Parts: sequence; C-alpha cells; structure tokens
Amino acid sequence: MLSISVNNSQQTQQVNHDPTWKVIETTFNPNELHHKETVFTLGNGYLGVRGSFEEGYIHEHSGTIINGIYDDVAIAATEIVNCPNWLPLTIKIAGEAFRMDSGEILDYKRQLDMRLGILSRDIRWRSPLGHTVELHFERFVSLASQHYLAIRCEITSIDYQGEVEVIAGFEAQPHTLGIEHWQTLKEGGTDKIIWLHGKTLHSEIELSMAAKLVVENEADTFAHEFECSCELTKQFQIKPGETVSLDKIVSVYTSRETSTPAEIALIDLVEAPSYSTLLATHIAAWERVWVDSDVIIEGDEKLS
Repeated sequence: MLSISVNNSQQTQQVNHDPTWKVIETTFNPNELHHKETVFTLGNGYLGVRGSFEEGYIHEHSGTIINGIYDDVAIAATEIVNCPNWLPLTIKIAGEAFRMDSGEILDYKRQLDMRLGILSRDIRWRSPLGHTVELHFERFVSLASQHYLAIRCEITSIDYQGEVEVIAGFEAQPHTLGIEHWQTLKEGGTDKIIWLHGKTLHSEIELSMAAKLVVENEADTFAHEFECSCELTKQFQIKPGETVSLDKIVSVYTSRETSTPAEIALIDLVEAPSYSTLLATHIAAWERVWVDSDVIIEGDEKLS
C-alpha cells in the first residue's frame, strides 16, 4: 500500500522525488504478466492503456480503451472494446529483436510515477549473439492534450558496435477477449508518417491513429527505408558508450469527437510539438491537478 499526503502547492513540490508516489518492479515474473499489465496502466480521462511492453510478449493482454467506444457482442450485450494498439516498437540489435523472453535480462526495473503519470522501464539486455545494450523506455498519455500519446526509447551500447534497426507500427485489429470488433478501412504511410483508419463492426464507430518516429540527430546521421508501408523503419549505427534517443508520437481521434477523425489525426500529428514539449505540458497539467487537490492515501507500506 502507499502513504501519501498532499495538501498544498508547497507540499506538492516536496513530493517530486517521493518514492511513495511510485509503483516499482525490480524483477520480471512472466506468471504475473497480466496482473502487472493492469497495475501499470496509464490514463488521462479520454483513454487508458494497459502496461504491456512496447515490443510485445507472448500471451500478453495489451489494451487501449477509449471512452465511449463500444460494439455489439453476439448473444450478449454491447461491450466496451479494445481499440487498435499504438504501442508496437521493435528494436533490433544486429538483426535480433529485443524481447523480454529472448536473450538474457541482466538488470530490470519498471516504474509507474503516479504523480506525473509516466511509466518507465530500464533493462540491461544481452542478445542471443552476446551483444549487450541498455534500454530505457518511457511513455505517457498526455493530460494536457488528451489525443496525444508518446513513447521515448533510449538505447545505450555497452559492448556492441554496428547497426540498430527500429520499427514502429500499429496493431490494427486487436481482439477483446477473443472477439473481433474492428474492420480496417485504410492504412498507409510516407517516409515520415503512418496512419490507420478503422471502424467497429456493428456500432460503426470510426477510429484513426497517426504516428511518427523521430530519431535524435536524424537529419545528419540516420537513414530510413520507405516502401509505402504501415510501418516506419529506421536504421543507425551505434558504438560502445553511445546513447541514441528515439520518440514515437501518436495522435488518435474517433468519430465521437469529429466527423473526420482521419484528417484531424493527421493534422494534429503534423503539428505535434517535440516529445520534450509534450512531456513538459503533460507534467504541468498534473502539477495543476495536485495543486488543486487535497489527497491523503494511507496504508501499510509493507503490504504494497
């Protein structure tokens, strides 16, 4: 359990680094996968995202639930549905994809900062071929601009020199407890942006997502491949001691907010500020929440 006391703005500033605001996992247990996906959920009032991994995991229950997106179920009733998954981000080291169930996990920490609404994960990973890298993942669903979602991944080479490949995409037709609810109407991309436009099978609610992948210093040192794909693929070289940062920024709209969700999602993505700016406005929005709130959460810390 947690012990938190926030009564005014001064106290809010004091808990900036208070560990009682954080849910921390230092050992990954596959048997607790689904439970921890729930524990590490993020939300902003418009949507919620389960704490599944960006790279995926066998038998995971990834989920993005958007307020008001329902569909019919045969013989039963209308149910809220799992929306297309915006998380997929694959990191390949010398052609081998990073996964928690591949290679060797040398160090691991996952943390949910409840005060700032940020989920992070730090892993030191040795690939099956013996290359060692450190990966820092960070994600948030913006409280300031609720249609923006963002992931940052920082890749640090420990002993590897060579190519890193990054692939960003969407899972267009996820299941909801084994039931299909989505039809893809259109998907595609350019060398800078990918998009997805679909609708629920029965209620015919439309949903559109657009995403871009921004790599640090890309214009000077990075290359990308483009074949009019629904994925963004970029490659770069890395050497021991070097860190490369990349950001996946996503915009999402449904026909419940606008009659042209595909157009608005693309416009929003093109106009999206940097990851750092989105994060700063997100943190400022949470700061205002805590300044205006009087929150006391008490319990036995040993039971948390």
